[in-house]
Amino acid sequence: MRASVAGQAAWRGLVIAPVSLLAGIPLLVLTVLAVALLPLGVGAALLRPAVAMTRGLAGAQRRIAREWSGVEIAEPYLPRAGRGQLPWLLGDPATWRDLLWLLVNVPVGLALGLLPATLAGWGVLGLLSVPALALSGAAFWPFGLAFGLPALALAPFAGRPLIRAQALVARSLLAPGDASERISTLTETREHATDDAQAELRRIERDLHDGAQARLAAVGLSLGMAEDLVREHPEQAIALLAEARRHSGDALAELRSLVRGILPPVLAERGLEDALRALVYSSPIPVEVRYDMDERLPAPRESALYFAIAEALANVLKHSQANHARILVLGPTGGGARGAQGRVTAEVWDDGVGGADVANGQGLSGMRRRLAAFDGVVTVDSPVGGPTVVTLEMPCA
Repeated sequence: MRASVAGQAAWRGLVIAPVSLLAGIPLLVLTVLAVALLPLGVGAALLRPAVAMTRGLAGAQRRIAREWSGVEIAEPYLPRAGRGQLPWLLGDPATWRDLLWLLVNVPVGLALGLLPATLAGWGVLGLLSVPALALSGAAFWPFGLAFGLPALALAPFAGRPLIRAQALVARSLLAPGDASERISTLTETREHATDDAQAELRRIERDLHDGAQARLAAVGLSLGMAEDLVREHPEQAIALLAEARRHSGDALAELRSLVRGILPPVLAERGLEDALRALVYSSPIPVEVRYDMDERLPAPRESALYFAIAEALANVLKHSQANHARILVLGPTGGGARGAQGRVTAEVWDDGVGGADVANGQGLSGMRRRLAAFDGVVTVDSPVGGPTVVTLEMPCA
């Protein structure tokens, strides 16, 4: 068993060592050369493939570290976010961390990769040399035993830790730092917020064009026709005026619905608690609202939390087959031990069938994007058979 462990570690080390040397040095030289030639204009053509190949090699290192040593290394690369390719590559701290990793990994990967095979080979060679040295009458044949036995005994135990040590060194250089992770999160949430805002603007334009605008145009047409008929055909004019009144009422109802979709007036005027009670008023199933907050949230956060709760409740009504639901909102001082310091927590519970698909749920993705802009998080506990609890948490300020 130990021999197979030692052999596996030696084989893995013999993969890591040549890759570190034969791939690392050319990529390091190519990247440094590309950066040095940037002022001359030709470095850009070299930098793009150099960075792409370096990131590919770093990705292979991440897979090796995960599969061979159980060491997870997150990808720190920033989204492009509409920037030119060159400013994106040069402005990403991960590009320079990858370059530092190439530099360090050449000696470290070579040394730690070769050591498992070296220990095993040294031990075998030392023991095999003992009979030949003893038969030749050489006085220093005991040194073969002195070096061979410890090396052979150490090989099964040292091989795997040496491979893991190489993975840990790689993680220290390739994993994102706190600042890089924060920048990446902010960039991603900014993109999502921009995309959501554009999608919402398109929805508003579509609803106005297809709904209220068309009805108001019909009102104008009816009024114009009534104006032409009022003297000669007053009865037809009266009918047209009645039709115009109906169209104006429908247009007003659609505008009110549109405004509620943007920002419900009850939310702006009376706060989140009353807005949630108004939200569940027309629910086809009983929905209990428990609200325990001392102060109102800032308007953007209050709006984001309201619409996230509304999406969660919509999922309950569409998919859960629930008979009862509950909305619980706790402020930083609410709910005793359940209140989180400086954070507001909302739970949407239902007694439905459970089994919510967290990965593919569009509503859940929308909630996550909406709250991520405010450093909020969404967690879902939905075992098959229920119940389902969607927890929304975000800072109060």
